Amino acid sequence: MMYENEQIQTVTGKDKKECITKLYNMYGYDYKVINMATDFKSAGFLGLRKEPYYYVNYIVTHNNSYEKNKTSIMNRDAEQTENRLSEAELMQKNREDILKNNQNYFLTSTLKEMAQQIQNIQKDMNENFTSIANATSEKHETIKKIEELLQENEFTFSYIQMIDEKIRSAFSLDQLEDFELVERYVVDWIGETINVAKEKVYRPPHVIIVVGPTGVGKTTTIAKMASTKIIEAKRNNRVRPELCLITIDTMRVGALEQLSKFGDILGKKVLKAETSEDVKKIYDENKAHVDYVFIDTSGYSPNDSKHIGYMKNILSVDNLNPDVYLSVCATTKASDLNNIFRNYEPFGYNSIIVTKWDETTQIGNVISVLYDKHKTVSYITDGQHVPANIRKASVIDFLVSLKGFNIDRSHIEDKFGEKE
Repeated sequence: MMYENEQIQTVTGKDKKECITKLYNMYGYDYKVINMATDFKSAGFLGLRKEPYYYVNYIVTHNNSYEKNKTSIMNRDAEQTENRLSEAELMQKNREDILKNNQNYFLTSTLKEMAQQIQNIQKDMNENFTSIANATSEKHETIKKIEELLQENEFTFSYIQMIDEKIRSAFSLDQLEDFELVERYVVDWIGETINVAKEKVYRPPHVIIVVGPTGVGKTTTIAKMASTKIIEAKRNNRVRPELCLITIDTMRVGALEQLSKFGDILGKKVLKAETSEDVKKIYDENKAHVDYVFIDTSGYSPNDSKHIGYMKNILSVDNLNPDVYLSVCATTKASDLNNIFRNYEPFGYNSIIVTKWDETTQIGNVISVLYDKHKTVSYITDGQHVPANIRKASVIDFLVSLKGFNIDRSHIEDKFGEKE
């Protein structure tokens, strides 16, 4: 039964006895238990052990406050008028006291019985968890070897744990003896965690912005993307698209000059914007006759929230509706990638461009963070040549770059290749 204007509250403890004690200390008997339940939390090395904890949902009723006050008043009045009470009234008072004591005794006995039952359950659960931990402390050699390969490719600990759990769930002990079988499934599972961005159709002008920390090659990437649009149109016998190149990079020396060189090759002047008003003015002046607007941005440390916020304000232009890419370097370690992904989130980037692909042989860091952050990947760049060293990302690109794994190229192309 619910009480009007009462809110359900929760108290937790290591067992139900502790929860009930907390409630009694806080409210006396002025509460009503809605339900009690048990949950588990990870504990111990690698989170393999599960510890139970208990919680009690309750409401404060205040039903007993009246009885307490009534009893207190009765005790006070009884002391003053004891000599005037009749024998029948004294008997009635004693009867009420006996009933009250019996109720308290019943409640105490019930709590003790519940506490003993909880202790027995906890003991059984601890014994079960101990047995499970002992049974899993020795990993199968196949699992160990897969873990070593994943570590060699710089996958994160959480990603490796995810693969471990899938192996344990999917294979029997007999099947674990077949390493090649397990390895093939693991490669497939890795491929399934890589989400390649799908092509979108935009109304002209398609505004493309590339953001990211300093040194990841944003300016060269902008030039490659712009050149690719022209090449694709020529390859498909379409009219050459009209481009507009804008830079808001006012921090790096030579940034404008670098993009201007690419602009000269494309036959386009690079326009400079220092404020959101500049961006809006350039956009309004060009939107009616261009197909693409490419905006190059300043590079900052991912921890430089002040300048990142300032750059975000410059790009906050009404009706711009940009397609924002976050550019990251393939050689960046996973912890730094996590930080970059998080701190550039205010830009609402749609997908990732992985640069400097050719400068590393371990790509597990990128795969892990893409999976962890639920982000798609759009392009891969692997050199300075414009526009040669850029291509649309594919699952196959990632899988064939895995170090130490035996990759069945025919199988992964059939499974992850583009379908006609």
